[in-house]
Amino acid sequence: MKKFIAIVATLLILVSSMAVNVMASAEGIIENPPINVPAMSPTIDGTINENEGWSVSALMNYDTLGFYWHVNPLTMDGNVRFAWDNDNLYYCGKIVDGLETHHEITGELIPAGYNQFLYSEGEDWIDVNPDNPADNYGFDGDIFGIIIDPLSVMLDAGYNGNQDYTPWYLIGLFEGDVAKMYRNKINEGEITDQVKVAGHKTTDGWHFEAAIPWDIIIKDVEDITFGECVIDKADLLKENAYIRLGAMYHDRFDDPEAGERSTWGRFVTCPTTLATGMSGNGSSGDNVLSCGINLYLQAPEGGQDTTAPNGDEGGQDTTTATPDGDDNTSAETETAFVEVTDDKGNAVTDASGNKVTQKVTVKVTSKATSKATAKATTKKATTGTTTGGNAAQTFDIGIAIALGALATSGIGFVATKKRK
Repeated sequence: MKKFIAIVATLLILVSSMAVNVMASAEGIIENPPINVPAMSPTIDGTINENEGWSVSALMNYDTLGFYWHVNPLTMDGNVRFAWDNDNLYYCGKIVDGLETHHEITGELIPAGYNQFLYSEGEDWIDVNPDNPADNYGFDGDIFGIIIDPLSVMLDAGYNGNQDYTPWYLIGLFEGDVAKMYRNKINEGEITDQVKVAGHKTTDGWHFEAAIPWDIIIKDVEDITFGECVIDKADLLKENAYIRLGAMYHDRFDDPEAGERSTWGRFVTCPTTLATGMSGNGSSGDNVLSCGINLYLQAPEGGQDTTAPNGDEGGQDTTTATPDGDDNTSAETETAFVEVTDDKGNAVTDASGNKVTQKVTVKVTSKATSKATAKATTKKATTGTTTGGNAAQTFDIGIAIALGALATSGIGFVATKKRK
């Protein structure tokens, strides 16, 4: 094991001297499927009740986690689930830690239990950069965090640089199963008294539950973008409102060589393909681009439809007018990828020469639509400095036009905007 730690220390030195972070699993990233989030109000007591209406799980494993800054291999496995109501975004998670694995470079066995869950003992001192005290994870034990971009407002506004961050919400667990939450990247500090958070240690890891008020998230997004991204809460709480989110794990361990705890690795869910067209395992960290979980808020069962009325500005009307005036609201969807082009119609390529593509979702209506009279409407992407975000662009068109759209669609790509 001493040999293993020595190798790790050497690699850490090499990593610290690089301009960019070590990243990515060898096999790349498999993105979590989109998740429909039920309108429920779970009790936040640290015990995950399966009957409280949580969503299906977003997985945190070797396939779905970007290995940002990692030197040691992944020894944890987990999942996170979601719910929402008019006041809060809810989420819960189950983490298993200390799993057996092999070092990806040396092949050396890392036995089960070598890197186990660690309670926090105080504020983060391990990863705090003296030149940037805000660059920390709140507490000094194992940390679960989320990064969040509601309605994709930040990505769509052009925040896609290496130093463009969403607000971070970080959970640590202390002795006695006392859970605390820390906010970072904006309005930094502990916010346990402003949220609901609870958790407990298990025999092989830990569980947690949390509720963050929408009002806090909305204000933090506005503050971190210097007032550029202003979210109307009514828009956020509409049915099928789209939220980009990343689940982040900061894994600590007791380092016998150093005689103190150290960081084992940092991991975050990310998309298979970033909005810039780069492979998901090629990003530089837990920034706006790395929101690899796509959430869609669902209306309460039997409750009021919270969607916007047809014709709402911003492209919310996705029905297709037919020659006889009928409204085709029944549709099936298909997903495809189209090549991204510049304003001259030329294909955009990444640094490796691969063509950049954009995921689109096509709604194929149940009635054939005349090309001469039908009008295809889209959820229009923000113009100016963005590719339209990581959300699938939605085309609501008749069968004939849908096929044509897949063959000919080009989505403009322009220069990205750096954070102010």
